[in-house]
This record gives sequence, structure tokens and C-alpha cells, in this order.
Amino acid sequence: MGPQEVILSACGSEVTATSVTGRAAAAPAVQVHDLLSSAHLASFKTSTSALHSLSYVQSSGGSGGSILAVQEGKALVNVWAWQKDQLHLKLHLPEKLSCFSVSPNGHWAAGGSPTGQVYLWELGSGLLLASYTAHYRAVTSLTFTNDSNILLSASLDASVHVYVVSRVVDEEDSGAVGKPCGTLSDHTLGIRAVAVGRTAGSSGGRCWTASDDGTVKMWSLYPPFDLLATFSLPPSVAPTSLAVDPSERFFYVGTTQGDIYHVPLFKRREEMGGRLGDVEAVGGEGQGGAPIKAEGSVVSVKSPVTCLALSLSTSHLLIGTRVGEIHIHSLPSHQHLRTIASHSGPITHLSALLKPSDLIGGSFKSDAWPVMEVKPLERMRVGKAARDVQEVTMLLRPRVSPVALDSLRTPQAKPLSVVPTASTDTGDRLAELEAENRRLRAGLDKALQINEKMWSGIVDMKLVDAPATNGSQ
Repeated sequence: MGPQEVILSACGSEVTATSVTGRAAAAPAVQVHDLLSSAHLASFKTSTSALHSLSYVQSSGGSGGSILAVQEGKALVNVWAWQKDQLHLKLHLPEKLSCFSVSPNGHWAAGGSPTGQVYLWELGSGLLLASYTAHYRAVTSLTFTNDSNILLSASLDASVHVYVVSRVVDEEDSGAVGKPCGTLSDHTLGIRAVAVGRTAGSSGGRCWTASDDGTVKMWSLYPPFDLLATFSLPPSVAPTSLAVDPSERFFYVGTTQGDIYHVPLFKRREEMGGRLGDVEAVGGEGQGGAPIKAEGSVVSVKSPVTCLALSLSTSHLLIGTRVGEIHIHSLPSHQHLRTIASHSGPITHLSALLKPSDLIGGSFKSDAWPVMEVKPLERMRVGKAARDVQEVTMLLRPRVSPVALDSLRTPQAKPLSVVPTASTDTGDRLAELEAENRRLRAGLDKALQINEKMWSGIVDMKLVDAPATNGSQ
């Protein structure tokens, strides 16, 4: 059986006036569904979270992953393990957060506040490594690149700051804390969504930002972080969410009107006579280039779009709405396949991922993999002396099952065993070595005596020849 792809979704506070009639009210929870059949697989109760306030860490390498979500309206982070549906931990925060994100490698957690403050923790120890004022208005989203080296903070102040995580956590470089290595600042209104390419990271790549000004901008993540292209939506249309193709061939934009726009990033070059030439990338004119118009929505739903996601193979488009529905469309035809209506509030998180090996309800033994270690998060920064005594806990377990590759490896040849010798042989060998040592010492003494005689003879000859030479003069 091949890998199974699942949908991870979460909702916000319960819908009242815009709720769908006839739907039974369900307890708010983080839910997992099968992508192909929409079958319900698991629920993690009970929690509501705002937009951009939930993250997850995949299970890998014999260690279980986790789901971390900020409780809506409270200064709390709820933590679940894939292995059980009950709440695993509750982490207290310094203040209520407007967004929250965990790095893909599971090492860092970042939170943004309505006042523009950004916090950065180390999950393994709970240390608050950095706390600084990044924006003068609310932080709307925090996004890590796939290599976990770059952090992007977006805000209602119409700017996106780019931070190198290693510089933010560096205690020796205190001047770099809170100072971005670049700023994306060509929008005129607040930023609502940020998406990064699969190759984005410390070596470069691209990212996309969607703003209330009705535009989506594409940027280079290589210094000096140039603007590559601007895509404009029809008038009075405001973007709410983005989903970028893993191969960066196109992206989708969700809007408050319930329309989804498909924007290609490559096109055929027009040649003379109306013929189509080679494929070329769109945009690239930078800040002075004309905006590229996104015309004609490919999908339209009856409610404002809150979340978008693409399946790992880009065969399905997932659309989350304000009334708590998840629409699944086939690609590239955009045909509607199914609707999941198991949430009672607006969809605030939507992602497609491989089914975790230790997901509850499967055949996996819950005690086979340890749960991801998450320590209580510090609410205030402590001094360097206190941080030095902190430790990151790592649970090492013996291998409980043989690795499949072990049976394919050629067994290594065992060294031949050495037959132990008798004690008498050891004594004889020791006597031989002592005799050899005495013989060598005697030879050395004889050589020293010969050398001394030769040196004395040469000195005597020089002394005898010296008076004779002086007399002849």
C-alpha cells in the first residue's frame, strides 16, 4: 500500500449568522480526513484557533510529531501528539498572540502579537531566545522556509520583514536581534497571506505576499530581496489566502468574494504571425513593471475563502470557507469532487500531508515511538547564566524492530579469532626481548667508546700540529 495523503484542518469560533442551515453543531476540534475518500480519521479536541495560529511537526526518524495551536482568545498553546486524541500539553504565553508558527524541523516556535511584538522560542528547552518589536501594527502571519533558516513576519503595516534565524538566536550578536536582513515593502495596505516556494531558504528562492490593496507580489529571497512581479486582482476584490504549486508553475488566490483565481507563472512567447514560441517566465520587470492582471476566476464558492491548500502531488485543490466547509476540487480540470462539512466554525487552517505513521486509530503501537519533547515556554527572557544551565532533553530508545535495509546489506566478515598462547610462551618471548635489549645496549656502548677515541685522536693531532705551524712562521 502506497503512502496515504490526509487533510489537516482546524476552525475558529462558532459561526452564528452565516452558519449553514441543517448542519448539526459539532465540538470544535482539529480534524484529519483522508484526501481521496474524505473519510474521517481522527479528531483532536477541543480547540478553536485563529488564522495562521496552528502548526504541526511530522513524525519521523523514530520520534513522534505534534500539533501546536494557539487557543483563540487566550494566551495558551494547546499541544497534541499524533498518537492520542486527548490534549497532551498546555503552554502559557506572555500575551495573547495573533499568529503562531513552528519551524519544519521542529526546533523553533515563533509567535506574533497584536502590538507588533515577535517572540522566538526553542521548543526542546522552552527558552525564550528573542523578543523584539518587529512592526508597529498587528503581526498577521509568521512563515518559516522549508529549511527552517529564514523567518518572514507579515503585518497590517503593509510590510514583510525577513530574518535569518541563526542571527536572531545568536547571543554574541546582540545588535542583530530585531533587525531584519531585508524588508518587502511595496504594498500599500495590510498583508493577509504569505507563501514561500519549495526551494526557498537561506540560499534564495521566491515568496509571494497578498495584501488588502488587491495585489499579489512575487519577491526574490536573495539579497537585496528584489520585487519580481506584481499581479493585480479585479477592482473591489481583496485576497485572503495563497497556495503555490510546489514546482512554482502557478499559484491560486482566494478572495473575500468567494472566488479563486489561477495565476500561471509561465507563458508562451508570442511571435510574429500569431505563432506561439518558447515558454518564458512571467514578470521580472521589478518595481517599475506594469502589474499583471489576474482575470476570470476558475472556482467560485458561496462564502468568503479563508484558506487554500494544494495536495502534495498537485492533483487536488482544497478550499476552506467562512461557513466551515472544505471544498475539494480536481486539478487541472477544477471539477468539484466533494465537500467536507464537519466543522462548526470558519476554517482557519488547511494543509495536505502524508499520514503520520503513529496517527491514532491505526495499527501502530502507541508506545513504539516517543512523543516529541516540548518544554513549557518561557514568558520572560532570563539572564545568560540561567540559560547556560538549561538542557535540551532527548530520549534515546533502543531499536524495537529491524530496519528493512539490514536484510539487504552484505554481512561483514568476522575477524579470525586469535588462539591464546600458553604462559610459558609469553615468558620465553619476554626473555628473548630482554636478551635482545642487552645486546643492543652493549653495541651502543661499544660504538660510543670508539667515537670517543676517534674524537680524542683528532683533537691531539690538532694540538701537535699547531706549534709546528707557528714555528715555521
